[in-house]
Amino acid sequence: PQDVYEYLRFVHDCNRERNLRLRAQLREAVAALNRRGIVPLLLKGAVPLFLAPAGQAPSRMTSDLDLAVEPAKAAAAQICLEELGYVEVAGERGMAREQDAGMLELRARRAIDFEPPKLVQHDDLWVNIPTAQSRALHWIVHDLFKEGDYWRGRIDLRHLHDLAQLAETENVDWSALQASMSDRSARNALDTQLLALHHFFGTRIPARCARRPIVRFQHWRRVFTATHPIIGAPLRLAGNLIWGTRRFLSARGSARGGSSDFARRIARTLLLPSAKI
Repeated sequence: PQDVYEYLRFVHDCNRERNLRLRAQLREAVAALNRRGIVPLLLKGAVPLFLAPAGQAPSRMTSDLDLAVEPAKAAAAQICLEELGYVEVAGERGMAREQDAGMLELRARRAIDFEPPKLVQHDDLWVNIPTAQSRALHWIVHDLFKEGDYWRGRIDLRHLHDLAQLAETENVDWSALQASMSDRSARNALDTQLLALHHFFGTRIPARCARRPIVRFQHWRRVFTATHPIIGAPLRLAGNLIWGTRRFLSARGSARGGSSDFARRIARTLLLPSAKI
């Protein structure tokens, strides 16, 4: 219908304009870091934004910019960004300026890369770009473990689509990623995500992903709670309770902002809907 087309075109145009602003913001930050002798590692949506040709921008909706630096250079990078006007945002993981389209999250680089990143020069700017294997691993670890989607039964369809596109354009070796998982629980989580990837986007995955009953059950649970939000509520609550308990035990009763902040985060964990679809 024409009205639907016009609405989607409006959203697309607004997102394109925002992505162009995000790219300019990213290039400014990279240039400032390079002048300090720091070559950042780009993560998630920052990669296609940086690599897009001049005057063009990817259609992906990007919420913020994620950069990582070597731990020894984290303090210098922080000062560098503060000199550009960035300030820490209370209660958030990131820095921001009033004039920007999105936040910038600077983190210390962790040794979770599947392979060493590639040093890339683009318009006199230097960055490190994770390989396709490492980018896939980062998305999976972030969603399933850091955000708890494996236990909570949630599906981040946007990141799943990113994985599908990555698998289509790059040679992602899922079997090698499976072999790199540290334990059975991690392998179960990876296989569950791969089943979702095949279910929603038809991505080719290793046949052995669906062999274990726990993996098939977890996949069914995630899809069921996403497509049946009312009758799937008990499964959602059970998953949130498991995830909340894990976070409580790992935190040992402490919290970043004190006991009241910890209580709010526990309540948010239990009450948020399970599916991001």
